[in-house]
Amino acid sequence: MKKAFLIVIMCFLVCGCVNINKSNIDEILTDSLKSELKFHNINRNGYKYYVPKGLKVITKNDYNEILADGNYKYYLYVDVLSYYNKINFDYIKKTDVYYSNVLKYKDNFGYLEIKKFESDKYLIEIMYNYAKIEVMVEYDDINSVIANSISVLSSIDYSDKVLANLLGDNKLNFNDEEFNIFETADTESNYLNYVEKYDNYESNDSHDNDFID
Repeated sequence: MKKAFLIVIMCFLVCGCVNINKSNIDEILTDSLKSELKFHNINRNGYKYYVPKGLKVITKNDYNEILADGNYKYYLYVDVLSYYNKINFDYIKKTDVYYSNVLKYKDNFGYLEIKKFESDKYLIEIMYNYAKIEVMVEYDDINSVIANSISVLSSIDYSDKVLANLLGDNKLNFNDEEFNIFETADTESNYLNYVEKYDNYESNDSHDNDFID
């Protein structure tokens, strides 16, 4: 009962107690980033995070995961190496895209960039808290997808002790083709090529704790 009550409170904070579809992107970002309630329902090797109601994890491969709602797939990459090494990054706002802005709250930083493509789809790229989510969406769903994505990214809680052990024992697998969370997609084809490769991943663990009802 207590857990359910806390989740309800968090939903109000994340959504800013207003209709998401009637809010602008800046309002959604401000409300979402200031929500500091830390719920976690997904546990990984070196970090944990919260998947909001309506989303579920459908694929996991190392630190790449795919989440899905009823309409879209959210491509998540958690960059534990950049987190552990405390890599800094300065995003420069762009004027030639649909939306571009720096994300910063306390010690966390990142960016939100939205590009419109000829297919009348919008590519949302959100990097925050040393992780990144990419989603290709219809215009009417931009706000809700941003809110969901920020909820996931801002909830990620890293375990310094576990990561130190993994890195010290060389148990983390990284290679030169590892996805760079600090780079944005130049073209729709680049994104789709990445998605095609990403979608070929097969889960290597049980999903018993990954489905959120």
